[in-house]
Amino acid sequence: MLYKELPAHWQRIFGLEWDSLCRGSKAVAAVITDSAGNIVSEGRNQICETAVPNPATLHAETEAVRALDVAKYPDKRSLTLHAALEPCIMCMGTIVMGGIRRIEIAAHDDYGGAVCLIDGFEFARQKGIQVIWLEDGLGDIQRGFQTIRELLYNTDAEKRGRMLRDFSARYGAGVEAAQSIVDGGFFAEGQPSDYTAAEIFDLLARRAGL
Repeated sequence: MLYKELPAHWQRIFGLEWDSLCRGSKAVAAVITDSAGNIVSEGRNQICETAVPNPATLHAETEAVRALDVAKYPDKRSLTLHAALEPCIMCMGTIVMGGIRRIEIAAHDDYGGAVCLIDGFEFARQKGIQVIWLEDGLGDIQRGFQTIRELLYNTDAEKRGRMLRDFSARYGAGVEAAQSIVDGGFFAEGQPSDYTAAEIFDLLARRAGL
C-alpha cells in the first residue's frame, strides 16, 4: 500500500490530518465528494487550535459539512462524506442534519463512534443513510497517525495508555507500527512538520506490513 496509489480524496484526507497533527490537534480529517469523485468540501480536527473561542467542537466531519456550499451543490443526497475515523455523536448529528446520505469510513471507533445512532432514532432511520466501511488497511494507517499524535503530544500517560489500548482493539498493526517509529527516535532530531503525510503514510504501511 502506497500513498501515491490512494484515490485523490484519501490522499487529501491524510494530508489534512497530518496538518492537524503538526499543529497539535487530533489526526482526523474528512472530505465530501460529488458523484464524480471531486472534492467539494473538507474539514480537519482543530480542537487544540484557536480558530474559535471554544475549539472543542472543531471536529473534522462537522467542519466539512459546515463548509459545504449548498448553493453550489444543492443535491446533497448525491454527495459522499469520506471519514478517516467513525464520526462521534456530534458529527453524526451534523451529518444527518446537514443532508449527507452516504458515508465512507476507514476506521471503526468502538469508544467514541456513533454510527449506531442511525438505527437508534426513527428520525435518522428515515433518512436512508448508507454507511460503507473500508477494510483495506486504511484503518490501521488511520490509527497509526492517531498513535503518533498521542505519543508526541499527550502528556497524560494514563489517558494515553487507555487510548492506545482502544486503538489496538481492531488496529494493532497500525498502533505497533507507529510506536516503533516514535520509540525508535524517528522524530528525535526534527519536528513532524519536517515530514510529509506521504512519507509517514508509506512508513506506517511498511512497518505494519500493508
